[in-house]
Amino acid sequence: MKKHVGSAAVLIALAFLSTAAFAGPQVAVLDGTSWKLDVEPDAMAKNAGEKQFKETLTFADGNLSLSAPKVGFEALPYSVTKSGEKNFTFKAERLSEGEGGSVWTGTVHGNELDGKLILTKNQGTVLTFTFKGTKLD
Repeated sequence: MKKHVGSAAVLIALAFLSTAAFAGPQVAVLDGTSWKLDVEPDAMAKNAGEKQFKETLTFADGNLSLSAPKVGFEALPYSVTKSGEKNFTFKAERLSEGEGGSVWTGTVHGNELDGKLILTKNQGTVLTFTFKGTKLD
């Protein structure tokens, strides 16, 4: 029995290490890039008083940073998966005690990016935005 438990622990550790090793290079694909975005509220968010805004996303050191954080968030850790031949999809999410939560998801298509931002306020209001952008040099 001890031999099987030890073998299982080694297999789990190897699986974790191989996943961690795989995640690093994927994140590195976007690290060092910045993107100029136009962010547009959906109809429900507009009815709640939200307006279109500009944003710059920067990927660095496994984090997504915002030039003018809408809900007070600093850098958000992100993950990346390959989607298609040359496309990469990212996701970054964070909860804040004072502001609620945010989830940024998007897909990079060469020098263009599009995606969705979902903000959840502490009182339960959910605001959805779409964004499109281009890579900055």
